[in-house]
Amino acid sequence: MPRRLLCALASAGLALSTALGVPQPAHAADPAPDGGGRANAGVAPGARATAASPYATIPVGYTVRGIDVSSHDHNLGPINWPQVAADGAKFAYIKATEGRTYLNPYFAEDYAAAKAAGLLVGAYHFARPDSRDPITEANYFVDNAQFAKDSQTLVPMVDIEWPYWEGAPTCYGLTPTEMSGWIRSFTDQVKARIGRDVMIYTNTNYWNPCTGNDASFGANPLDIAGYTTTRPPLPSGWTTETIWQYAAGNSSNPGDYSQNVFNGTYEDLTRLTGAPVAAPPLALRSWTNGKYVSADGRGTLPLIANGPTIGTWEKFTLINNADGSVSLRANINGKYVSADGRGTLPLIANGPAIGTWEKFTLINNADGSVSLRANINGKYVTAANKGALPLIASAPTISTWEKFDRFAAA
Repeated sequence: MPRRLLCALASAGLALSTALGVPQPAHAADPAPDGGGRANAGVAPGARATAASPYATIPVGYTVRGIDVSSHDHNLGPINWPQVAADGAKFAYIKATEGRTYLNPYFAEDYAAAKAAGLLVGAYHFARPDSRDPITEANYFVDNAQFAKDSQTLVPMVDIEWPYWEGAPTCYGLTPTEMSGWIRSFTDQVKARIGRDVMIYTNTNYWNPCTGNDASFGANPLDIAGYTTTRPPLPSGWTTETIWQYAAGNSSNPGDYSQNVFNGTYEDLTRLTGAPVAAPPLALRSWTNGKYVSADGRGTLPLIANGPTIGTWEKFTLINNADGSVSLRANINGKYVSADGRGTLPLIANGPAIGTWEKFTLINNADGSVSLRANINGKYVTAANKGALPLIASAPTISTWEKFDRFAAA
């Protein structure tokens, strides 16, 4: 059965608001989980996705790619996991369960084989809110997900999207308040069981109307579905994505699996495993003058791109905040980099804790560089006057002065 799901991409221009206004039947047409659901949230309900080649060029600005699979991907036989790895995939999410009773019969073998091929691997659950029993459903998932606190097992993921069967009610027949409550109970129970936030897979055109624009889940990693050349708009509550499923697979074609990219480096991805490795310090080198950003005067002076080499003053620790933003902590004094004066003053490492002034959005540019946008004013951090002046969050757009190379500075 195809992945008949959720909302169309914003670019498709599908008017779902009309459908959302239709009175919903009390029960689904087919409430029995039969394994038909799978992660394909970038198409309209009941539509077949137009699959991209498994070798399609990954979106610009991303370098770490992976796949996701379900029992449907065994239509033509076993998955060749060594070949998947050879083709460049670094991670995989494999459907484990659906609802309170369905277990993917291929899950165990795929999970083991993908790990044996060297991939980072996670399990996902196709949510069935129509059961109205999120705790039992979450427990069934965790009981079968084989989550391990090791360096190869990724945090589990829950797939929240349109029901896939004929005549299914909009949003499974739940009101936005009921849907948000169901998701909260499910995600809280998974976290209580494994000690980690579960990743949420969805699409904005499903999430926003079905949860009433619930913005309270930003602490959970996001896997956003959208089959376009640029990342689709994000749902309420998230400022960045962790994974983007950018192309749907086609189980009728050998090796044509759903394609994903991770927003970050491979080292960043390893920190989503059951035994995350502490991030090494980083250094930022300005494109405009080739110098490293320094917390001058042991952090008592504004940041400036004047370091010829990486020393203690040029080392920072990147903090991934629960809301998707990042913060930088200067290694020289242990203080957080702040966009002082709401961004009107130069950046300085003087923040004793992380507040709004200390939060930034990390931008991965298409040319491999990175940029920082201050959350307090929405402006980009710039090495003004070709790096001769201190860094300040004042640029409305990204140009050479706003680009930096990122280095591990162990």
